[in-house]
Amino acid sequence: MIPQSSVIKGLEWTGPRIPYANREIKGDTYPLTWADDGEIYTAAGDPCWGASHSGLDVEKITGGPTDYVIEQRNALTDYTGWGGHGPKPSGMICVNGVLYLAFQNILRGRMPAHGLLSQHGSDAQIVYSSTKGQFWTPALANIATPMFPGNHFGGPAFINFGQNNAGARDQYVYAVSGDQWDNGSNLRLGRVSADRIMEAGQWEFVCAFNPDGTPAWQRALGEAIPVFSLHRQLGLPEMVWLAGIRRYLLFTWTLHGDFDPTLGTDLHVFEAPEPWGPFSHVYSEELWEGREYNPYCPRLPLKWVAADGVNLWLQFSGAWSEQGHREGFYRSNVRPFKLLLK
Repeated sequence: MIPQSSVIKGLEWTGPRIPYANREIKGDTYPLTWADDGEIYTAAGDPCWGASHSGLDVEKITGGPTDYVIEQRNALTDYTGWGGHGPKPSGMICVNGVLYLAFQNILRGRMPAHGLLSQHGSDAQIVYSSTKGQFWTPALANIATPMFPGNHFGGPAFINFGQNNAGARDQYVYAVSGDQWDNGSNLRLGRVSADRIMEAGQWEFVCAFNPDGTPAWQRALGEAIPVFSLHRQLGLPEMVWLAGIRRYLLFTWTLHGDFDPTLGTDLHVFEAPEPWGPFSHVYSEELWEGREYNPYCPRLPLKWVAADGVNLWLQFSGAWSEQGHREGFYRSNVRPFKLLLK
């Protein structure tokens, strides 16, 4: 039983969903980071800019939540394969002016951890760019094996703290990962020194908890334990630090049917005082945005957090169902909301 938050009593929508205006700019997943130049950078899965293009790309988001413009920085045309059959973005962060992009499925075609009809999320890799997305290292062709093989840390989502990682809790960069793209069950936590992000052997993971509740870290991915579990309810996660209320917010989502866009999705929000928990429930919404629309991959752009720390915008991906086609296939969406504090 997950306890209700003693800090946040709920979430209130303060406006309707706003689909991205340009119907020809399509994609999904959209991990976000607020960079040192003041812009938001992201990566879209299966981007479609007037023509089909599988895999992922890198994009820049300029402007505010009601008038933002998406610019493609790099089409990354060698990152090919639709859906789970190709690399898909899971996390992005800017540290000391350098962008880091985490993506999954580099080996393609793995079986999912849970539902056999679900889309797997495994075999993750990180690449970096000192040119705000124009060039990435290492090149995809030079990656022989993934940094994080298997599904224990198969879709890392970096925990963003602020612009250019300002306000980070310590010298580490943190990331959470589920064990499946949709409808996973276990969330694991990793960290690495901010100056050694690209060194797989320097990453360490929560592998146990000490009697006082603090985590025990080890550099053994196979020994990593979940810091949070919710059976078949954890889609690709998003976690951010909200300095105004001194809480970590965890967003996730559930498909009502394994990789089925016709049955709708649920939204879940949790909070915690530390990246490893303990997690408390903030808000859930069954059939989020209605059964037909099928939203997924909720993200929280820290650039758009109001000064009061409680008025926020959620960014999320649109549908791939017939209704999604009618309203604009694979579009970015935003919606304003307010956290209700106790």
